[in-house]
Amino acid sequence: MTQEKRNRIVSIAVHGAAGVILIGVLALLCCKNSDGIYFDLAINKALSKSINGNWAKTAFAFLFSIIAEYPAYFILPVFAVMLFYSDDLIDSKWRKPFKVLTAGLSLGGWIILCFKSEAADMIQARGFDGIKFYALMGILALCAAGLGLYLGKFIPKKTRYTLFKFAIFAICYLLLALVVTQGVKIVWHRMRFRDMLDQNAMGNDGFSYFTPWYTPDIARIELSENYHYSSFPSGHTNSATHIFLLCTLYRILPKWREKTWLKYTLYGVCSAFVLLTMISRICDDAHFLSDVIFGFVISYTIYKVLDKLFFRKGNNFAVAEEALASLNEKHLQTSQLTA
Repeated sequence: MTQEKRNRIVSIAVHGAAGVILIGVLALLCCKNSDGIYFDLAINKALSKSINGNWAKTAFAFLFSIIAEYPAYFILPVFAVMLFYSDDLIDSKWRKPFKVLTAGLSLGGWIILCFKSEAADMIQARGFDGIKFYALMGILALCAAGLGLYLGKFIPKKTRYTLFKFAIFAICYLLLALVVTQGVKIVWHRMRFRDMLDQNAMGNDGFSYFTPWYTPDIARIELSENYHYSSFPSGHTNSATHIFLLCTLYRILPKWREKTWLKYTLYGVCSAFVLLTMISRICDDAHFLSDVIFGFVISYTIYKVLDKLFFRKGNNFAVAEEALASLNEKHLQTSQLTA
């Protein structure tokens, strides 16, 4: 049996086992405990920092509320710039539109990072909002995008050619996962656990607004203009799952691929990061267990499907591979002449 076939069998076994476990957990979350409370809701009551909180839970939830977003948020600022300087791989008549598109994607990435990140929400929560907030964030996004495009020209051509296909793959993954996740949020309109706690503080039965994961909130009752009924699925978990891009990067970079131990280290670190993010979102009163599971499943499924499409044999990125091979050949010839 070849190593490639052995790896495929292990991958199928691991993903199959994980799938069975997740399906079992989701089935359990559809049930109620002896007190007549859905397990999905009971878990939040047990882990909530507001009900049973302490400093450790609060700090843990705060940390991951910030860093969990960055695996997704830095894709456009980094890889759009790399593509911006890879226009020589594009047909001459499409180069200008390609550069405009990639520059726009880079700017869009910084706008998302500046305006939509948890850090931006914290700045607004401290009273720095309105025109001052938008002016500051807009200036930061423009400056960061300009600086990124300037620094991008120093990326070695060999690196750009090597990661050309990976950059397009990463951006497609980001945009598709974002659209699907936000679309499901709009349809499901599920109330967050923290909003239920706010209702309890007002003397109402906030937990009565709980809806099981398999049931979209058809009633769509808006109790407050400050509430954002976007609990299902978890956007932070969706963003955190983008860290698995490192596992694809492992297969692309020659120096990484030579280190077998690195493969398992990357999968272990990525899995731990996503798992901690999932737990933190429950501790932070932001999501239910079913929210974070579906945030992961949606994002990871898109990642694996696109990974197969982009990196199967007979793909449409031969131009980058040919350019890289030509560059390596020239480098080899130069080395032989100087030897």
